[in-house]
Amino acid sequence: MDWLHYEYIWVLLAVPAAILLFLWAGWKRRRAAELFGDSQLVARLSKAISARRRRWKAAFIVLGVLFICVALMGPRFGTKLREVKREGIDLIVALDVSLSMMAEDVRPNRLERSKNEIKKMLNDLQGDRVGLVIFAGDAFVQCPLTTDYSAVRLFLDVANPEMIPTPGTDFGAALTMARQAFKGASEAEETTDEDRTRALLFVSDGENHVSNINQLINEAQDEGIVIFTAGVGETDGVPIPIYRNGRRIDFKKDRNGRIVSTKLEEQSLKDLGSEGEYFRIANTSSSLPKIFDALGRLEKTEFAAEEFEEYEEQYQWPLALGLLFLFGERLLADRRKSTTPVDEETSLQIK
Repeated sequence: MDWLHYEYIWVLLAVPAAILLFLWAGWKRRRAAELFGDSQLVARLSKAISARRRRWKAAFIVLGVLFICVALMGPRFGTKLREVKREGIDLIVALDVSLSMMAEDVRPNRLERSKNEIKKMLNDLQGDRVGLVIFAGDAFVQCPLTTDYSAVRLFLDVANPEMIPTPGTDFGAALTMARQAFKGASEAEETTDEDRTRALLFVSDGENHVSNINQLINEAQDEGIVIFTAGVGETDGVPIPIYRNGRRIDFKKDRNGRIVSTKLEEQSLKDLGSEGEYFRIANTSSSLPKIFDALGRLEKTEFAAEEFEEYEEQYQWPLALGLLFLFGERLLADRRKSTTPVDEETSLQIK
């Protein structure tokens, strides 16, 4: 047996409260009778009232309150099999962790802002499997496809430029790794590529250092992968800070000692996501939440159908008993069906 709302156990205090209320009412009646006068006269005048019926009415009310309180707590007992079908899409987020993502044209910087926006997206996803690929000059799968969004958040938190020593930004490497992650999930479940609806979201500042990835994009599209892109940053050039032990010590410089600037390259991201949609993550706004409309237009596929046992809710039975006792109390009169008329002597005493 289990309780759906065990935190409502305090409502059971209404039962002893009702009992105390009836005891107090009985004491008040006896006190009033004593103040009225002769006890024998009061007894003869109140012969029409049945003390036993009053006790039964009080018991009915107390039992009614008890069962309604139990119903509020939501008793659950007995088990039943329930089948739950999980439907959704496979979504891989390819996060750029190159050094340019440390630029601070959006607060606190491009990388941290990207992480925050992805976390917000995870909060609103339901049923979809999500994976994480991080990339710079190279790429690897940080988190395979999973419905455990907490795990994705943990892997997301630790993503930083130091995890990929190869400098630069290679969209092709990220795309290749994402395709391998999709295929790996299909092989593990012994399904074909056509059994899954797949989406790939690039989150980057768009500074791609590999010129020709059109063939890779076409191959991904042939595999049914819909590519979305999100550009983070501003279109004005800003320097790339270099931190050590949490303190900024310099800005990135080229071989000639000049400070390197970076800016958002929107066109490369729009070209990459030409079959999907492009979203913008700016300093004071973000259009990434619109991705849910785009994902909603994709066909959802069934991941699995699971059966599990759960308790059956049985609140209706104590609720019905409680209402029955309260209704019975209203039907039960506290007066006797036939009463003995007050005799003449009693009438004279009253006068």
